[in-house]
Amino acid sequence: RDLLLSIAEDGRYLSFVLSTALWAFSIWLWARVLLDIRFPDPPSDREAYNFWRRHLPRALGAAAFAAVAVAALRTTAVTLTLAWLNAGAGIVFWLCLGYRRRLAKAIARRLSPADPAAHWLWVESIAPGDTPPFADLRQALRGVRGKLAVVAMSAGLALFAAGWAAPVALGSLLGALLLLMLCGATWLPFGTLLTYFGTRRGLPVLSILFVLALLFSNWNDNHEIPAVAAAPLPAARPSVDEALDAWRRANCRGEHCPPMVLIATAGGGSRAAYWTGSLLGRLQDRIPAFDESLFAVSGVSGGALGAAVYRALLGPGVRPPTACAGAMEDCTQAVLGRDFLGPVAARLLHTDLLQRFLPWPLLPDRGAALEAAWRQALREVSGTERSLSTALGDLNPPAGRSWPALFLNATWVDNGRRLVASNLRFDHQSGVPDAPFERANDQLAVLGYDPGLAAAAHNSARFPLISPPGMWRDGDGRVAGRLQDGGLFENYGAETALELLEAVCDRFTCARDELSFPSVERPRLTPIVVLISSDPALPANLAESPRHPPAGFAYELRSTLHSFANTRVGRGAEAAVRLAERVRPLGHFIEFRMCRPTDDGETPPLGWALSTAAQRTIRGYLGATACPGNAAAMIDLERWLRSGA
Repeated sequence: RDLLLSIAEDGRYLSFVLSTALWAFSIWLWARVLLDIRFPDPPSDREAYNFWRRHLPRALGAAAFAAVAVAALRTTAVTLTLAWLNAGAGIVFWLCLGYRRRLAKAIARRLSPADPAAHWLWVESIAPGDTPPFADLRQALRGVRGKLAVVAMSAGLALFAAGWAAPVALGSLLGALLLLMLCGATWLPFGTLLTYFGTRRGLPVLSILFVLALLFSNWNDNHEIPAVAAAPLPAARPSVDEALDAWRRANCRGEHCPPMVLIATAGGGSRAAYWTGSLLGRLQDRIPAFDESLFAVSGVSGGALGAAVYRALLGPGVRPPTACAGAMEDCTQAVLGRDFLGPVAARLLHTDLLQRFLPWPLLPDRGAALEAAWRQALREVSGTERSLSTALGDLNPPAGRSWPALFLNATWVDNGRRLVASNLRFDHQSGVPDAPFERANDQLAVLGYDPGLAAAAHNSARFPLISPPGMWRDGDGRVAGRLQDGGLFENYGAETALELLEAVCDRFTCARDELSFPSVERPRLTPIVVLISSDPALPANLAESPRHPPAGFAYELRSTLHSFANTRVGRGAEAAVRLAERVRPLGHFIEFRMCRPTDDGETPPLGWALSTAAQRTIRGYLGATACPGNAAAMIDLERWLRSGA
């Protein structure tokens, strides 16, 4: 539904309807091919068989249009045009198939009046007592059908090769939904061969494939998290305390320090990435040396990607790039406004799908395509060598400035805990009650290597099904663990931000007034904690417990699924409230949030693709009229940083 909204907002009606028509035609054609073959066990009721032989392929083809139309009707008012276009196209499709024989005969009579029945267009109607005309698949594929089969199979192989070799180019050109339609159209000939073979031999082909996929899953995991070549060892990273000491030496004067900014940014796919990147870019453009005041960003999922792009554009210890065509905000938006779901679909529908039926990991996975799309977008926009391929350890230059530090939160599948990737090292302090990072896990230390900036952002944004679970191996080559989207644990990054705040206040005297008693060892500092949320439907007060209609139909099953889905949101909201309550006596708390949609407004979609209209909506959240709370928060943050209060 998110993709339908994107297509409707960008006005790509014609290409989408044509691709749906191609998919529907392929469904009809290959269903007819199989039903026109005389299999060893003839039908006992020939009249009923011929009725279904005539009407079932048409119904299956028309169902493609119906599925899209229903989904578009259930989306928003913006997609109504798309719904009616597909519904109308489905009716035309049905009528064309129903009257095609009459039309073909009329044309044959005009082209060959002497003997129209000998013309290749002449096709006899199916009579109730007819026998399927072809003895086997070879006969069924003679003539036009055979040529269409060759074209479809060749196109399918070409798409497979392109999805393997150039998923970013293929996905960016066609988009995820068009790829889905084309994949359906071009895989059907191969599926027809399998179905025919299984029926002829009496083999349950689909059951065999299902069992093989389950069996081979023991050995064919191709979703290994990459390691950056020649990256510094994880243990070589400075610790959080060492980075805080370096920040103090660079910024503090005696017993007093300027304010320090900590950011927690929530997940939410491309909309969270675009919103986070836009906001960080705006702060960098409006506030001089904002990156000097920003010590760390704790990001989840899309928020982690937005933070990673911002940090990559800053580079290791240098000022923002000048090669971008505009300010930092323009750069982040240009990178994060691209279609990233297309490259994922290019791999998911081709190499990753086939890999499930192979016994060993031979084909590239879809996660690598997503990371490649991010790297290419940043490289093309920035025009510099700065890249998301940078190792996290390389964000710490020899001069010692390792901030803004990144803390990108993933979920450890095997135990449900946080697995945080950072350019800083943090160690468990066993035996110290409530020590910072006592309950978090250092991702680089667990993996034993540096996955790089793109992979670390992806590990935080491995939303189920869209991205596969990331896997790493032990020294003997065995699978050692897996991780998924950080939002499955907590969607705000607030838990890690709270631990960062505690680490800061262990090294500094955190206070927002003059009643504190700083020292040279623990100079006075005012922390500013910024929360970036990305859900327009959030209540005004995160401490509230929203009420939604309880499940009715299949409530025992759906209630459990709803609990799993909503727990991450509830846990995140509670963590965000704890973070706000903890920082207010010590410093300042600011929240930037997406505006609640108006009656006729649309919520930007969650997927890895944003329409032009959705990008425009998100940019509007920073305006003074659309979201006055964000404008006021921007003014307060700028005032506090400029004044040093």
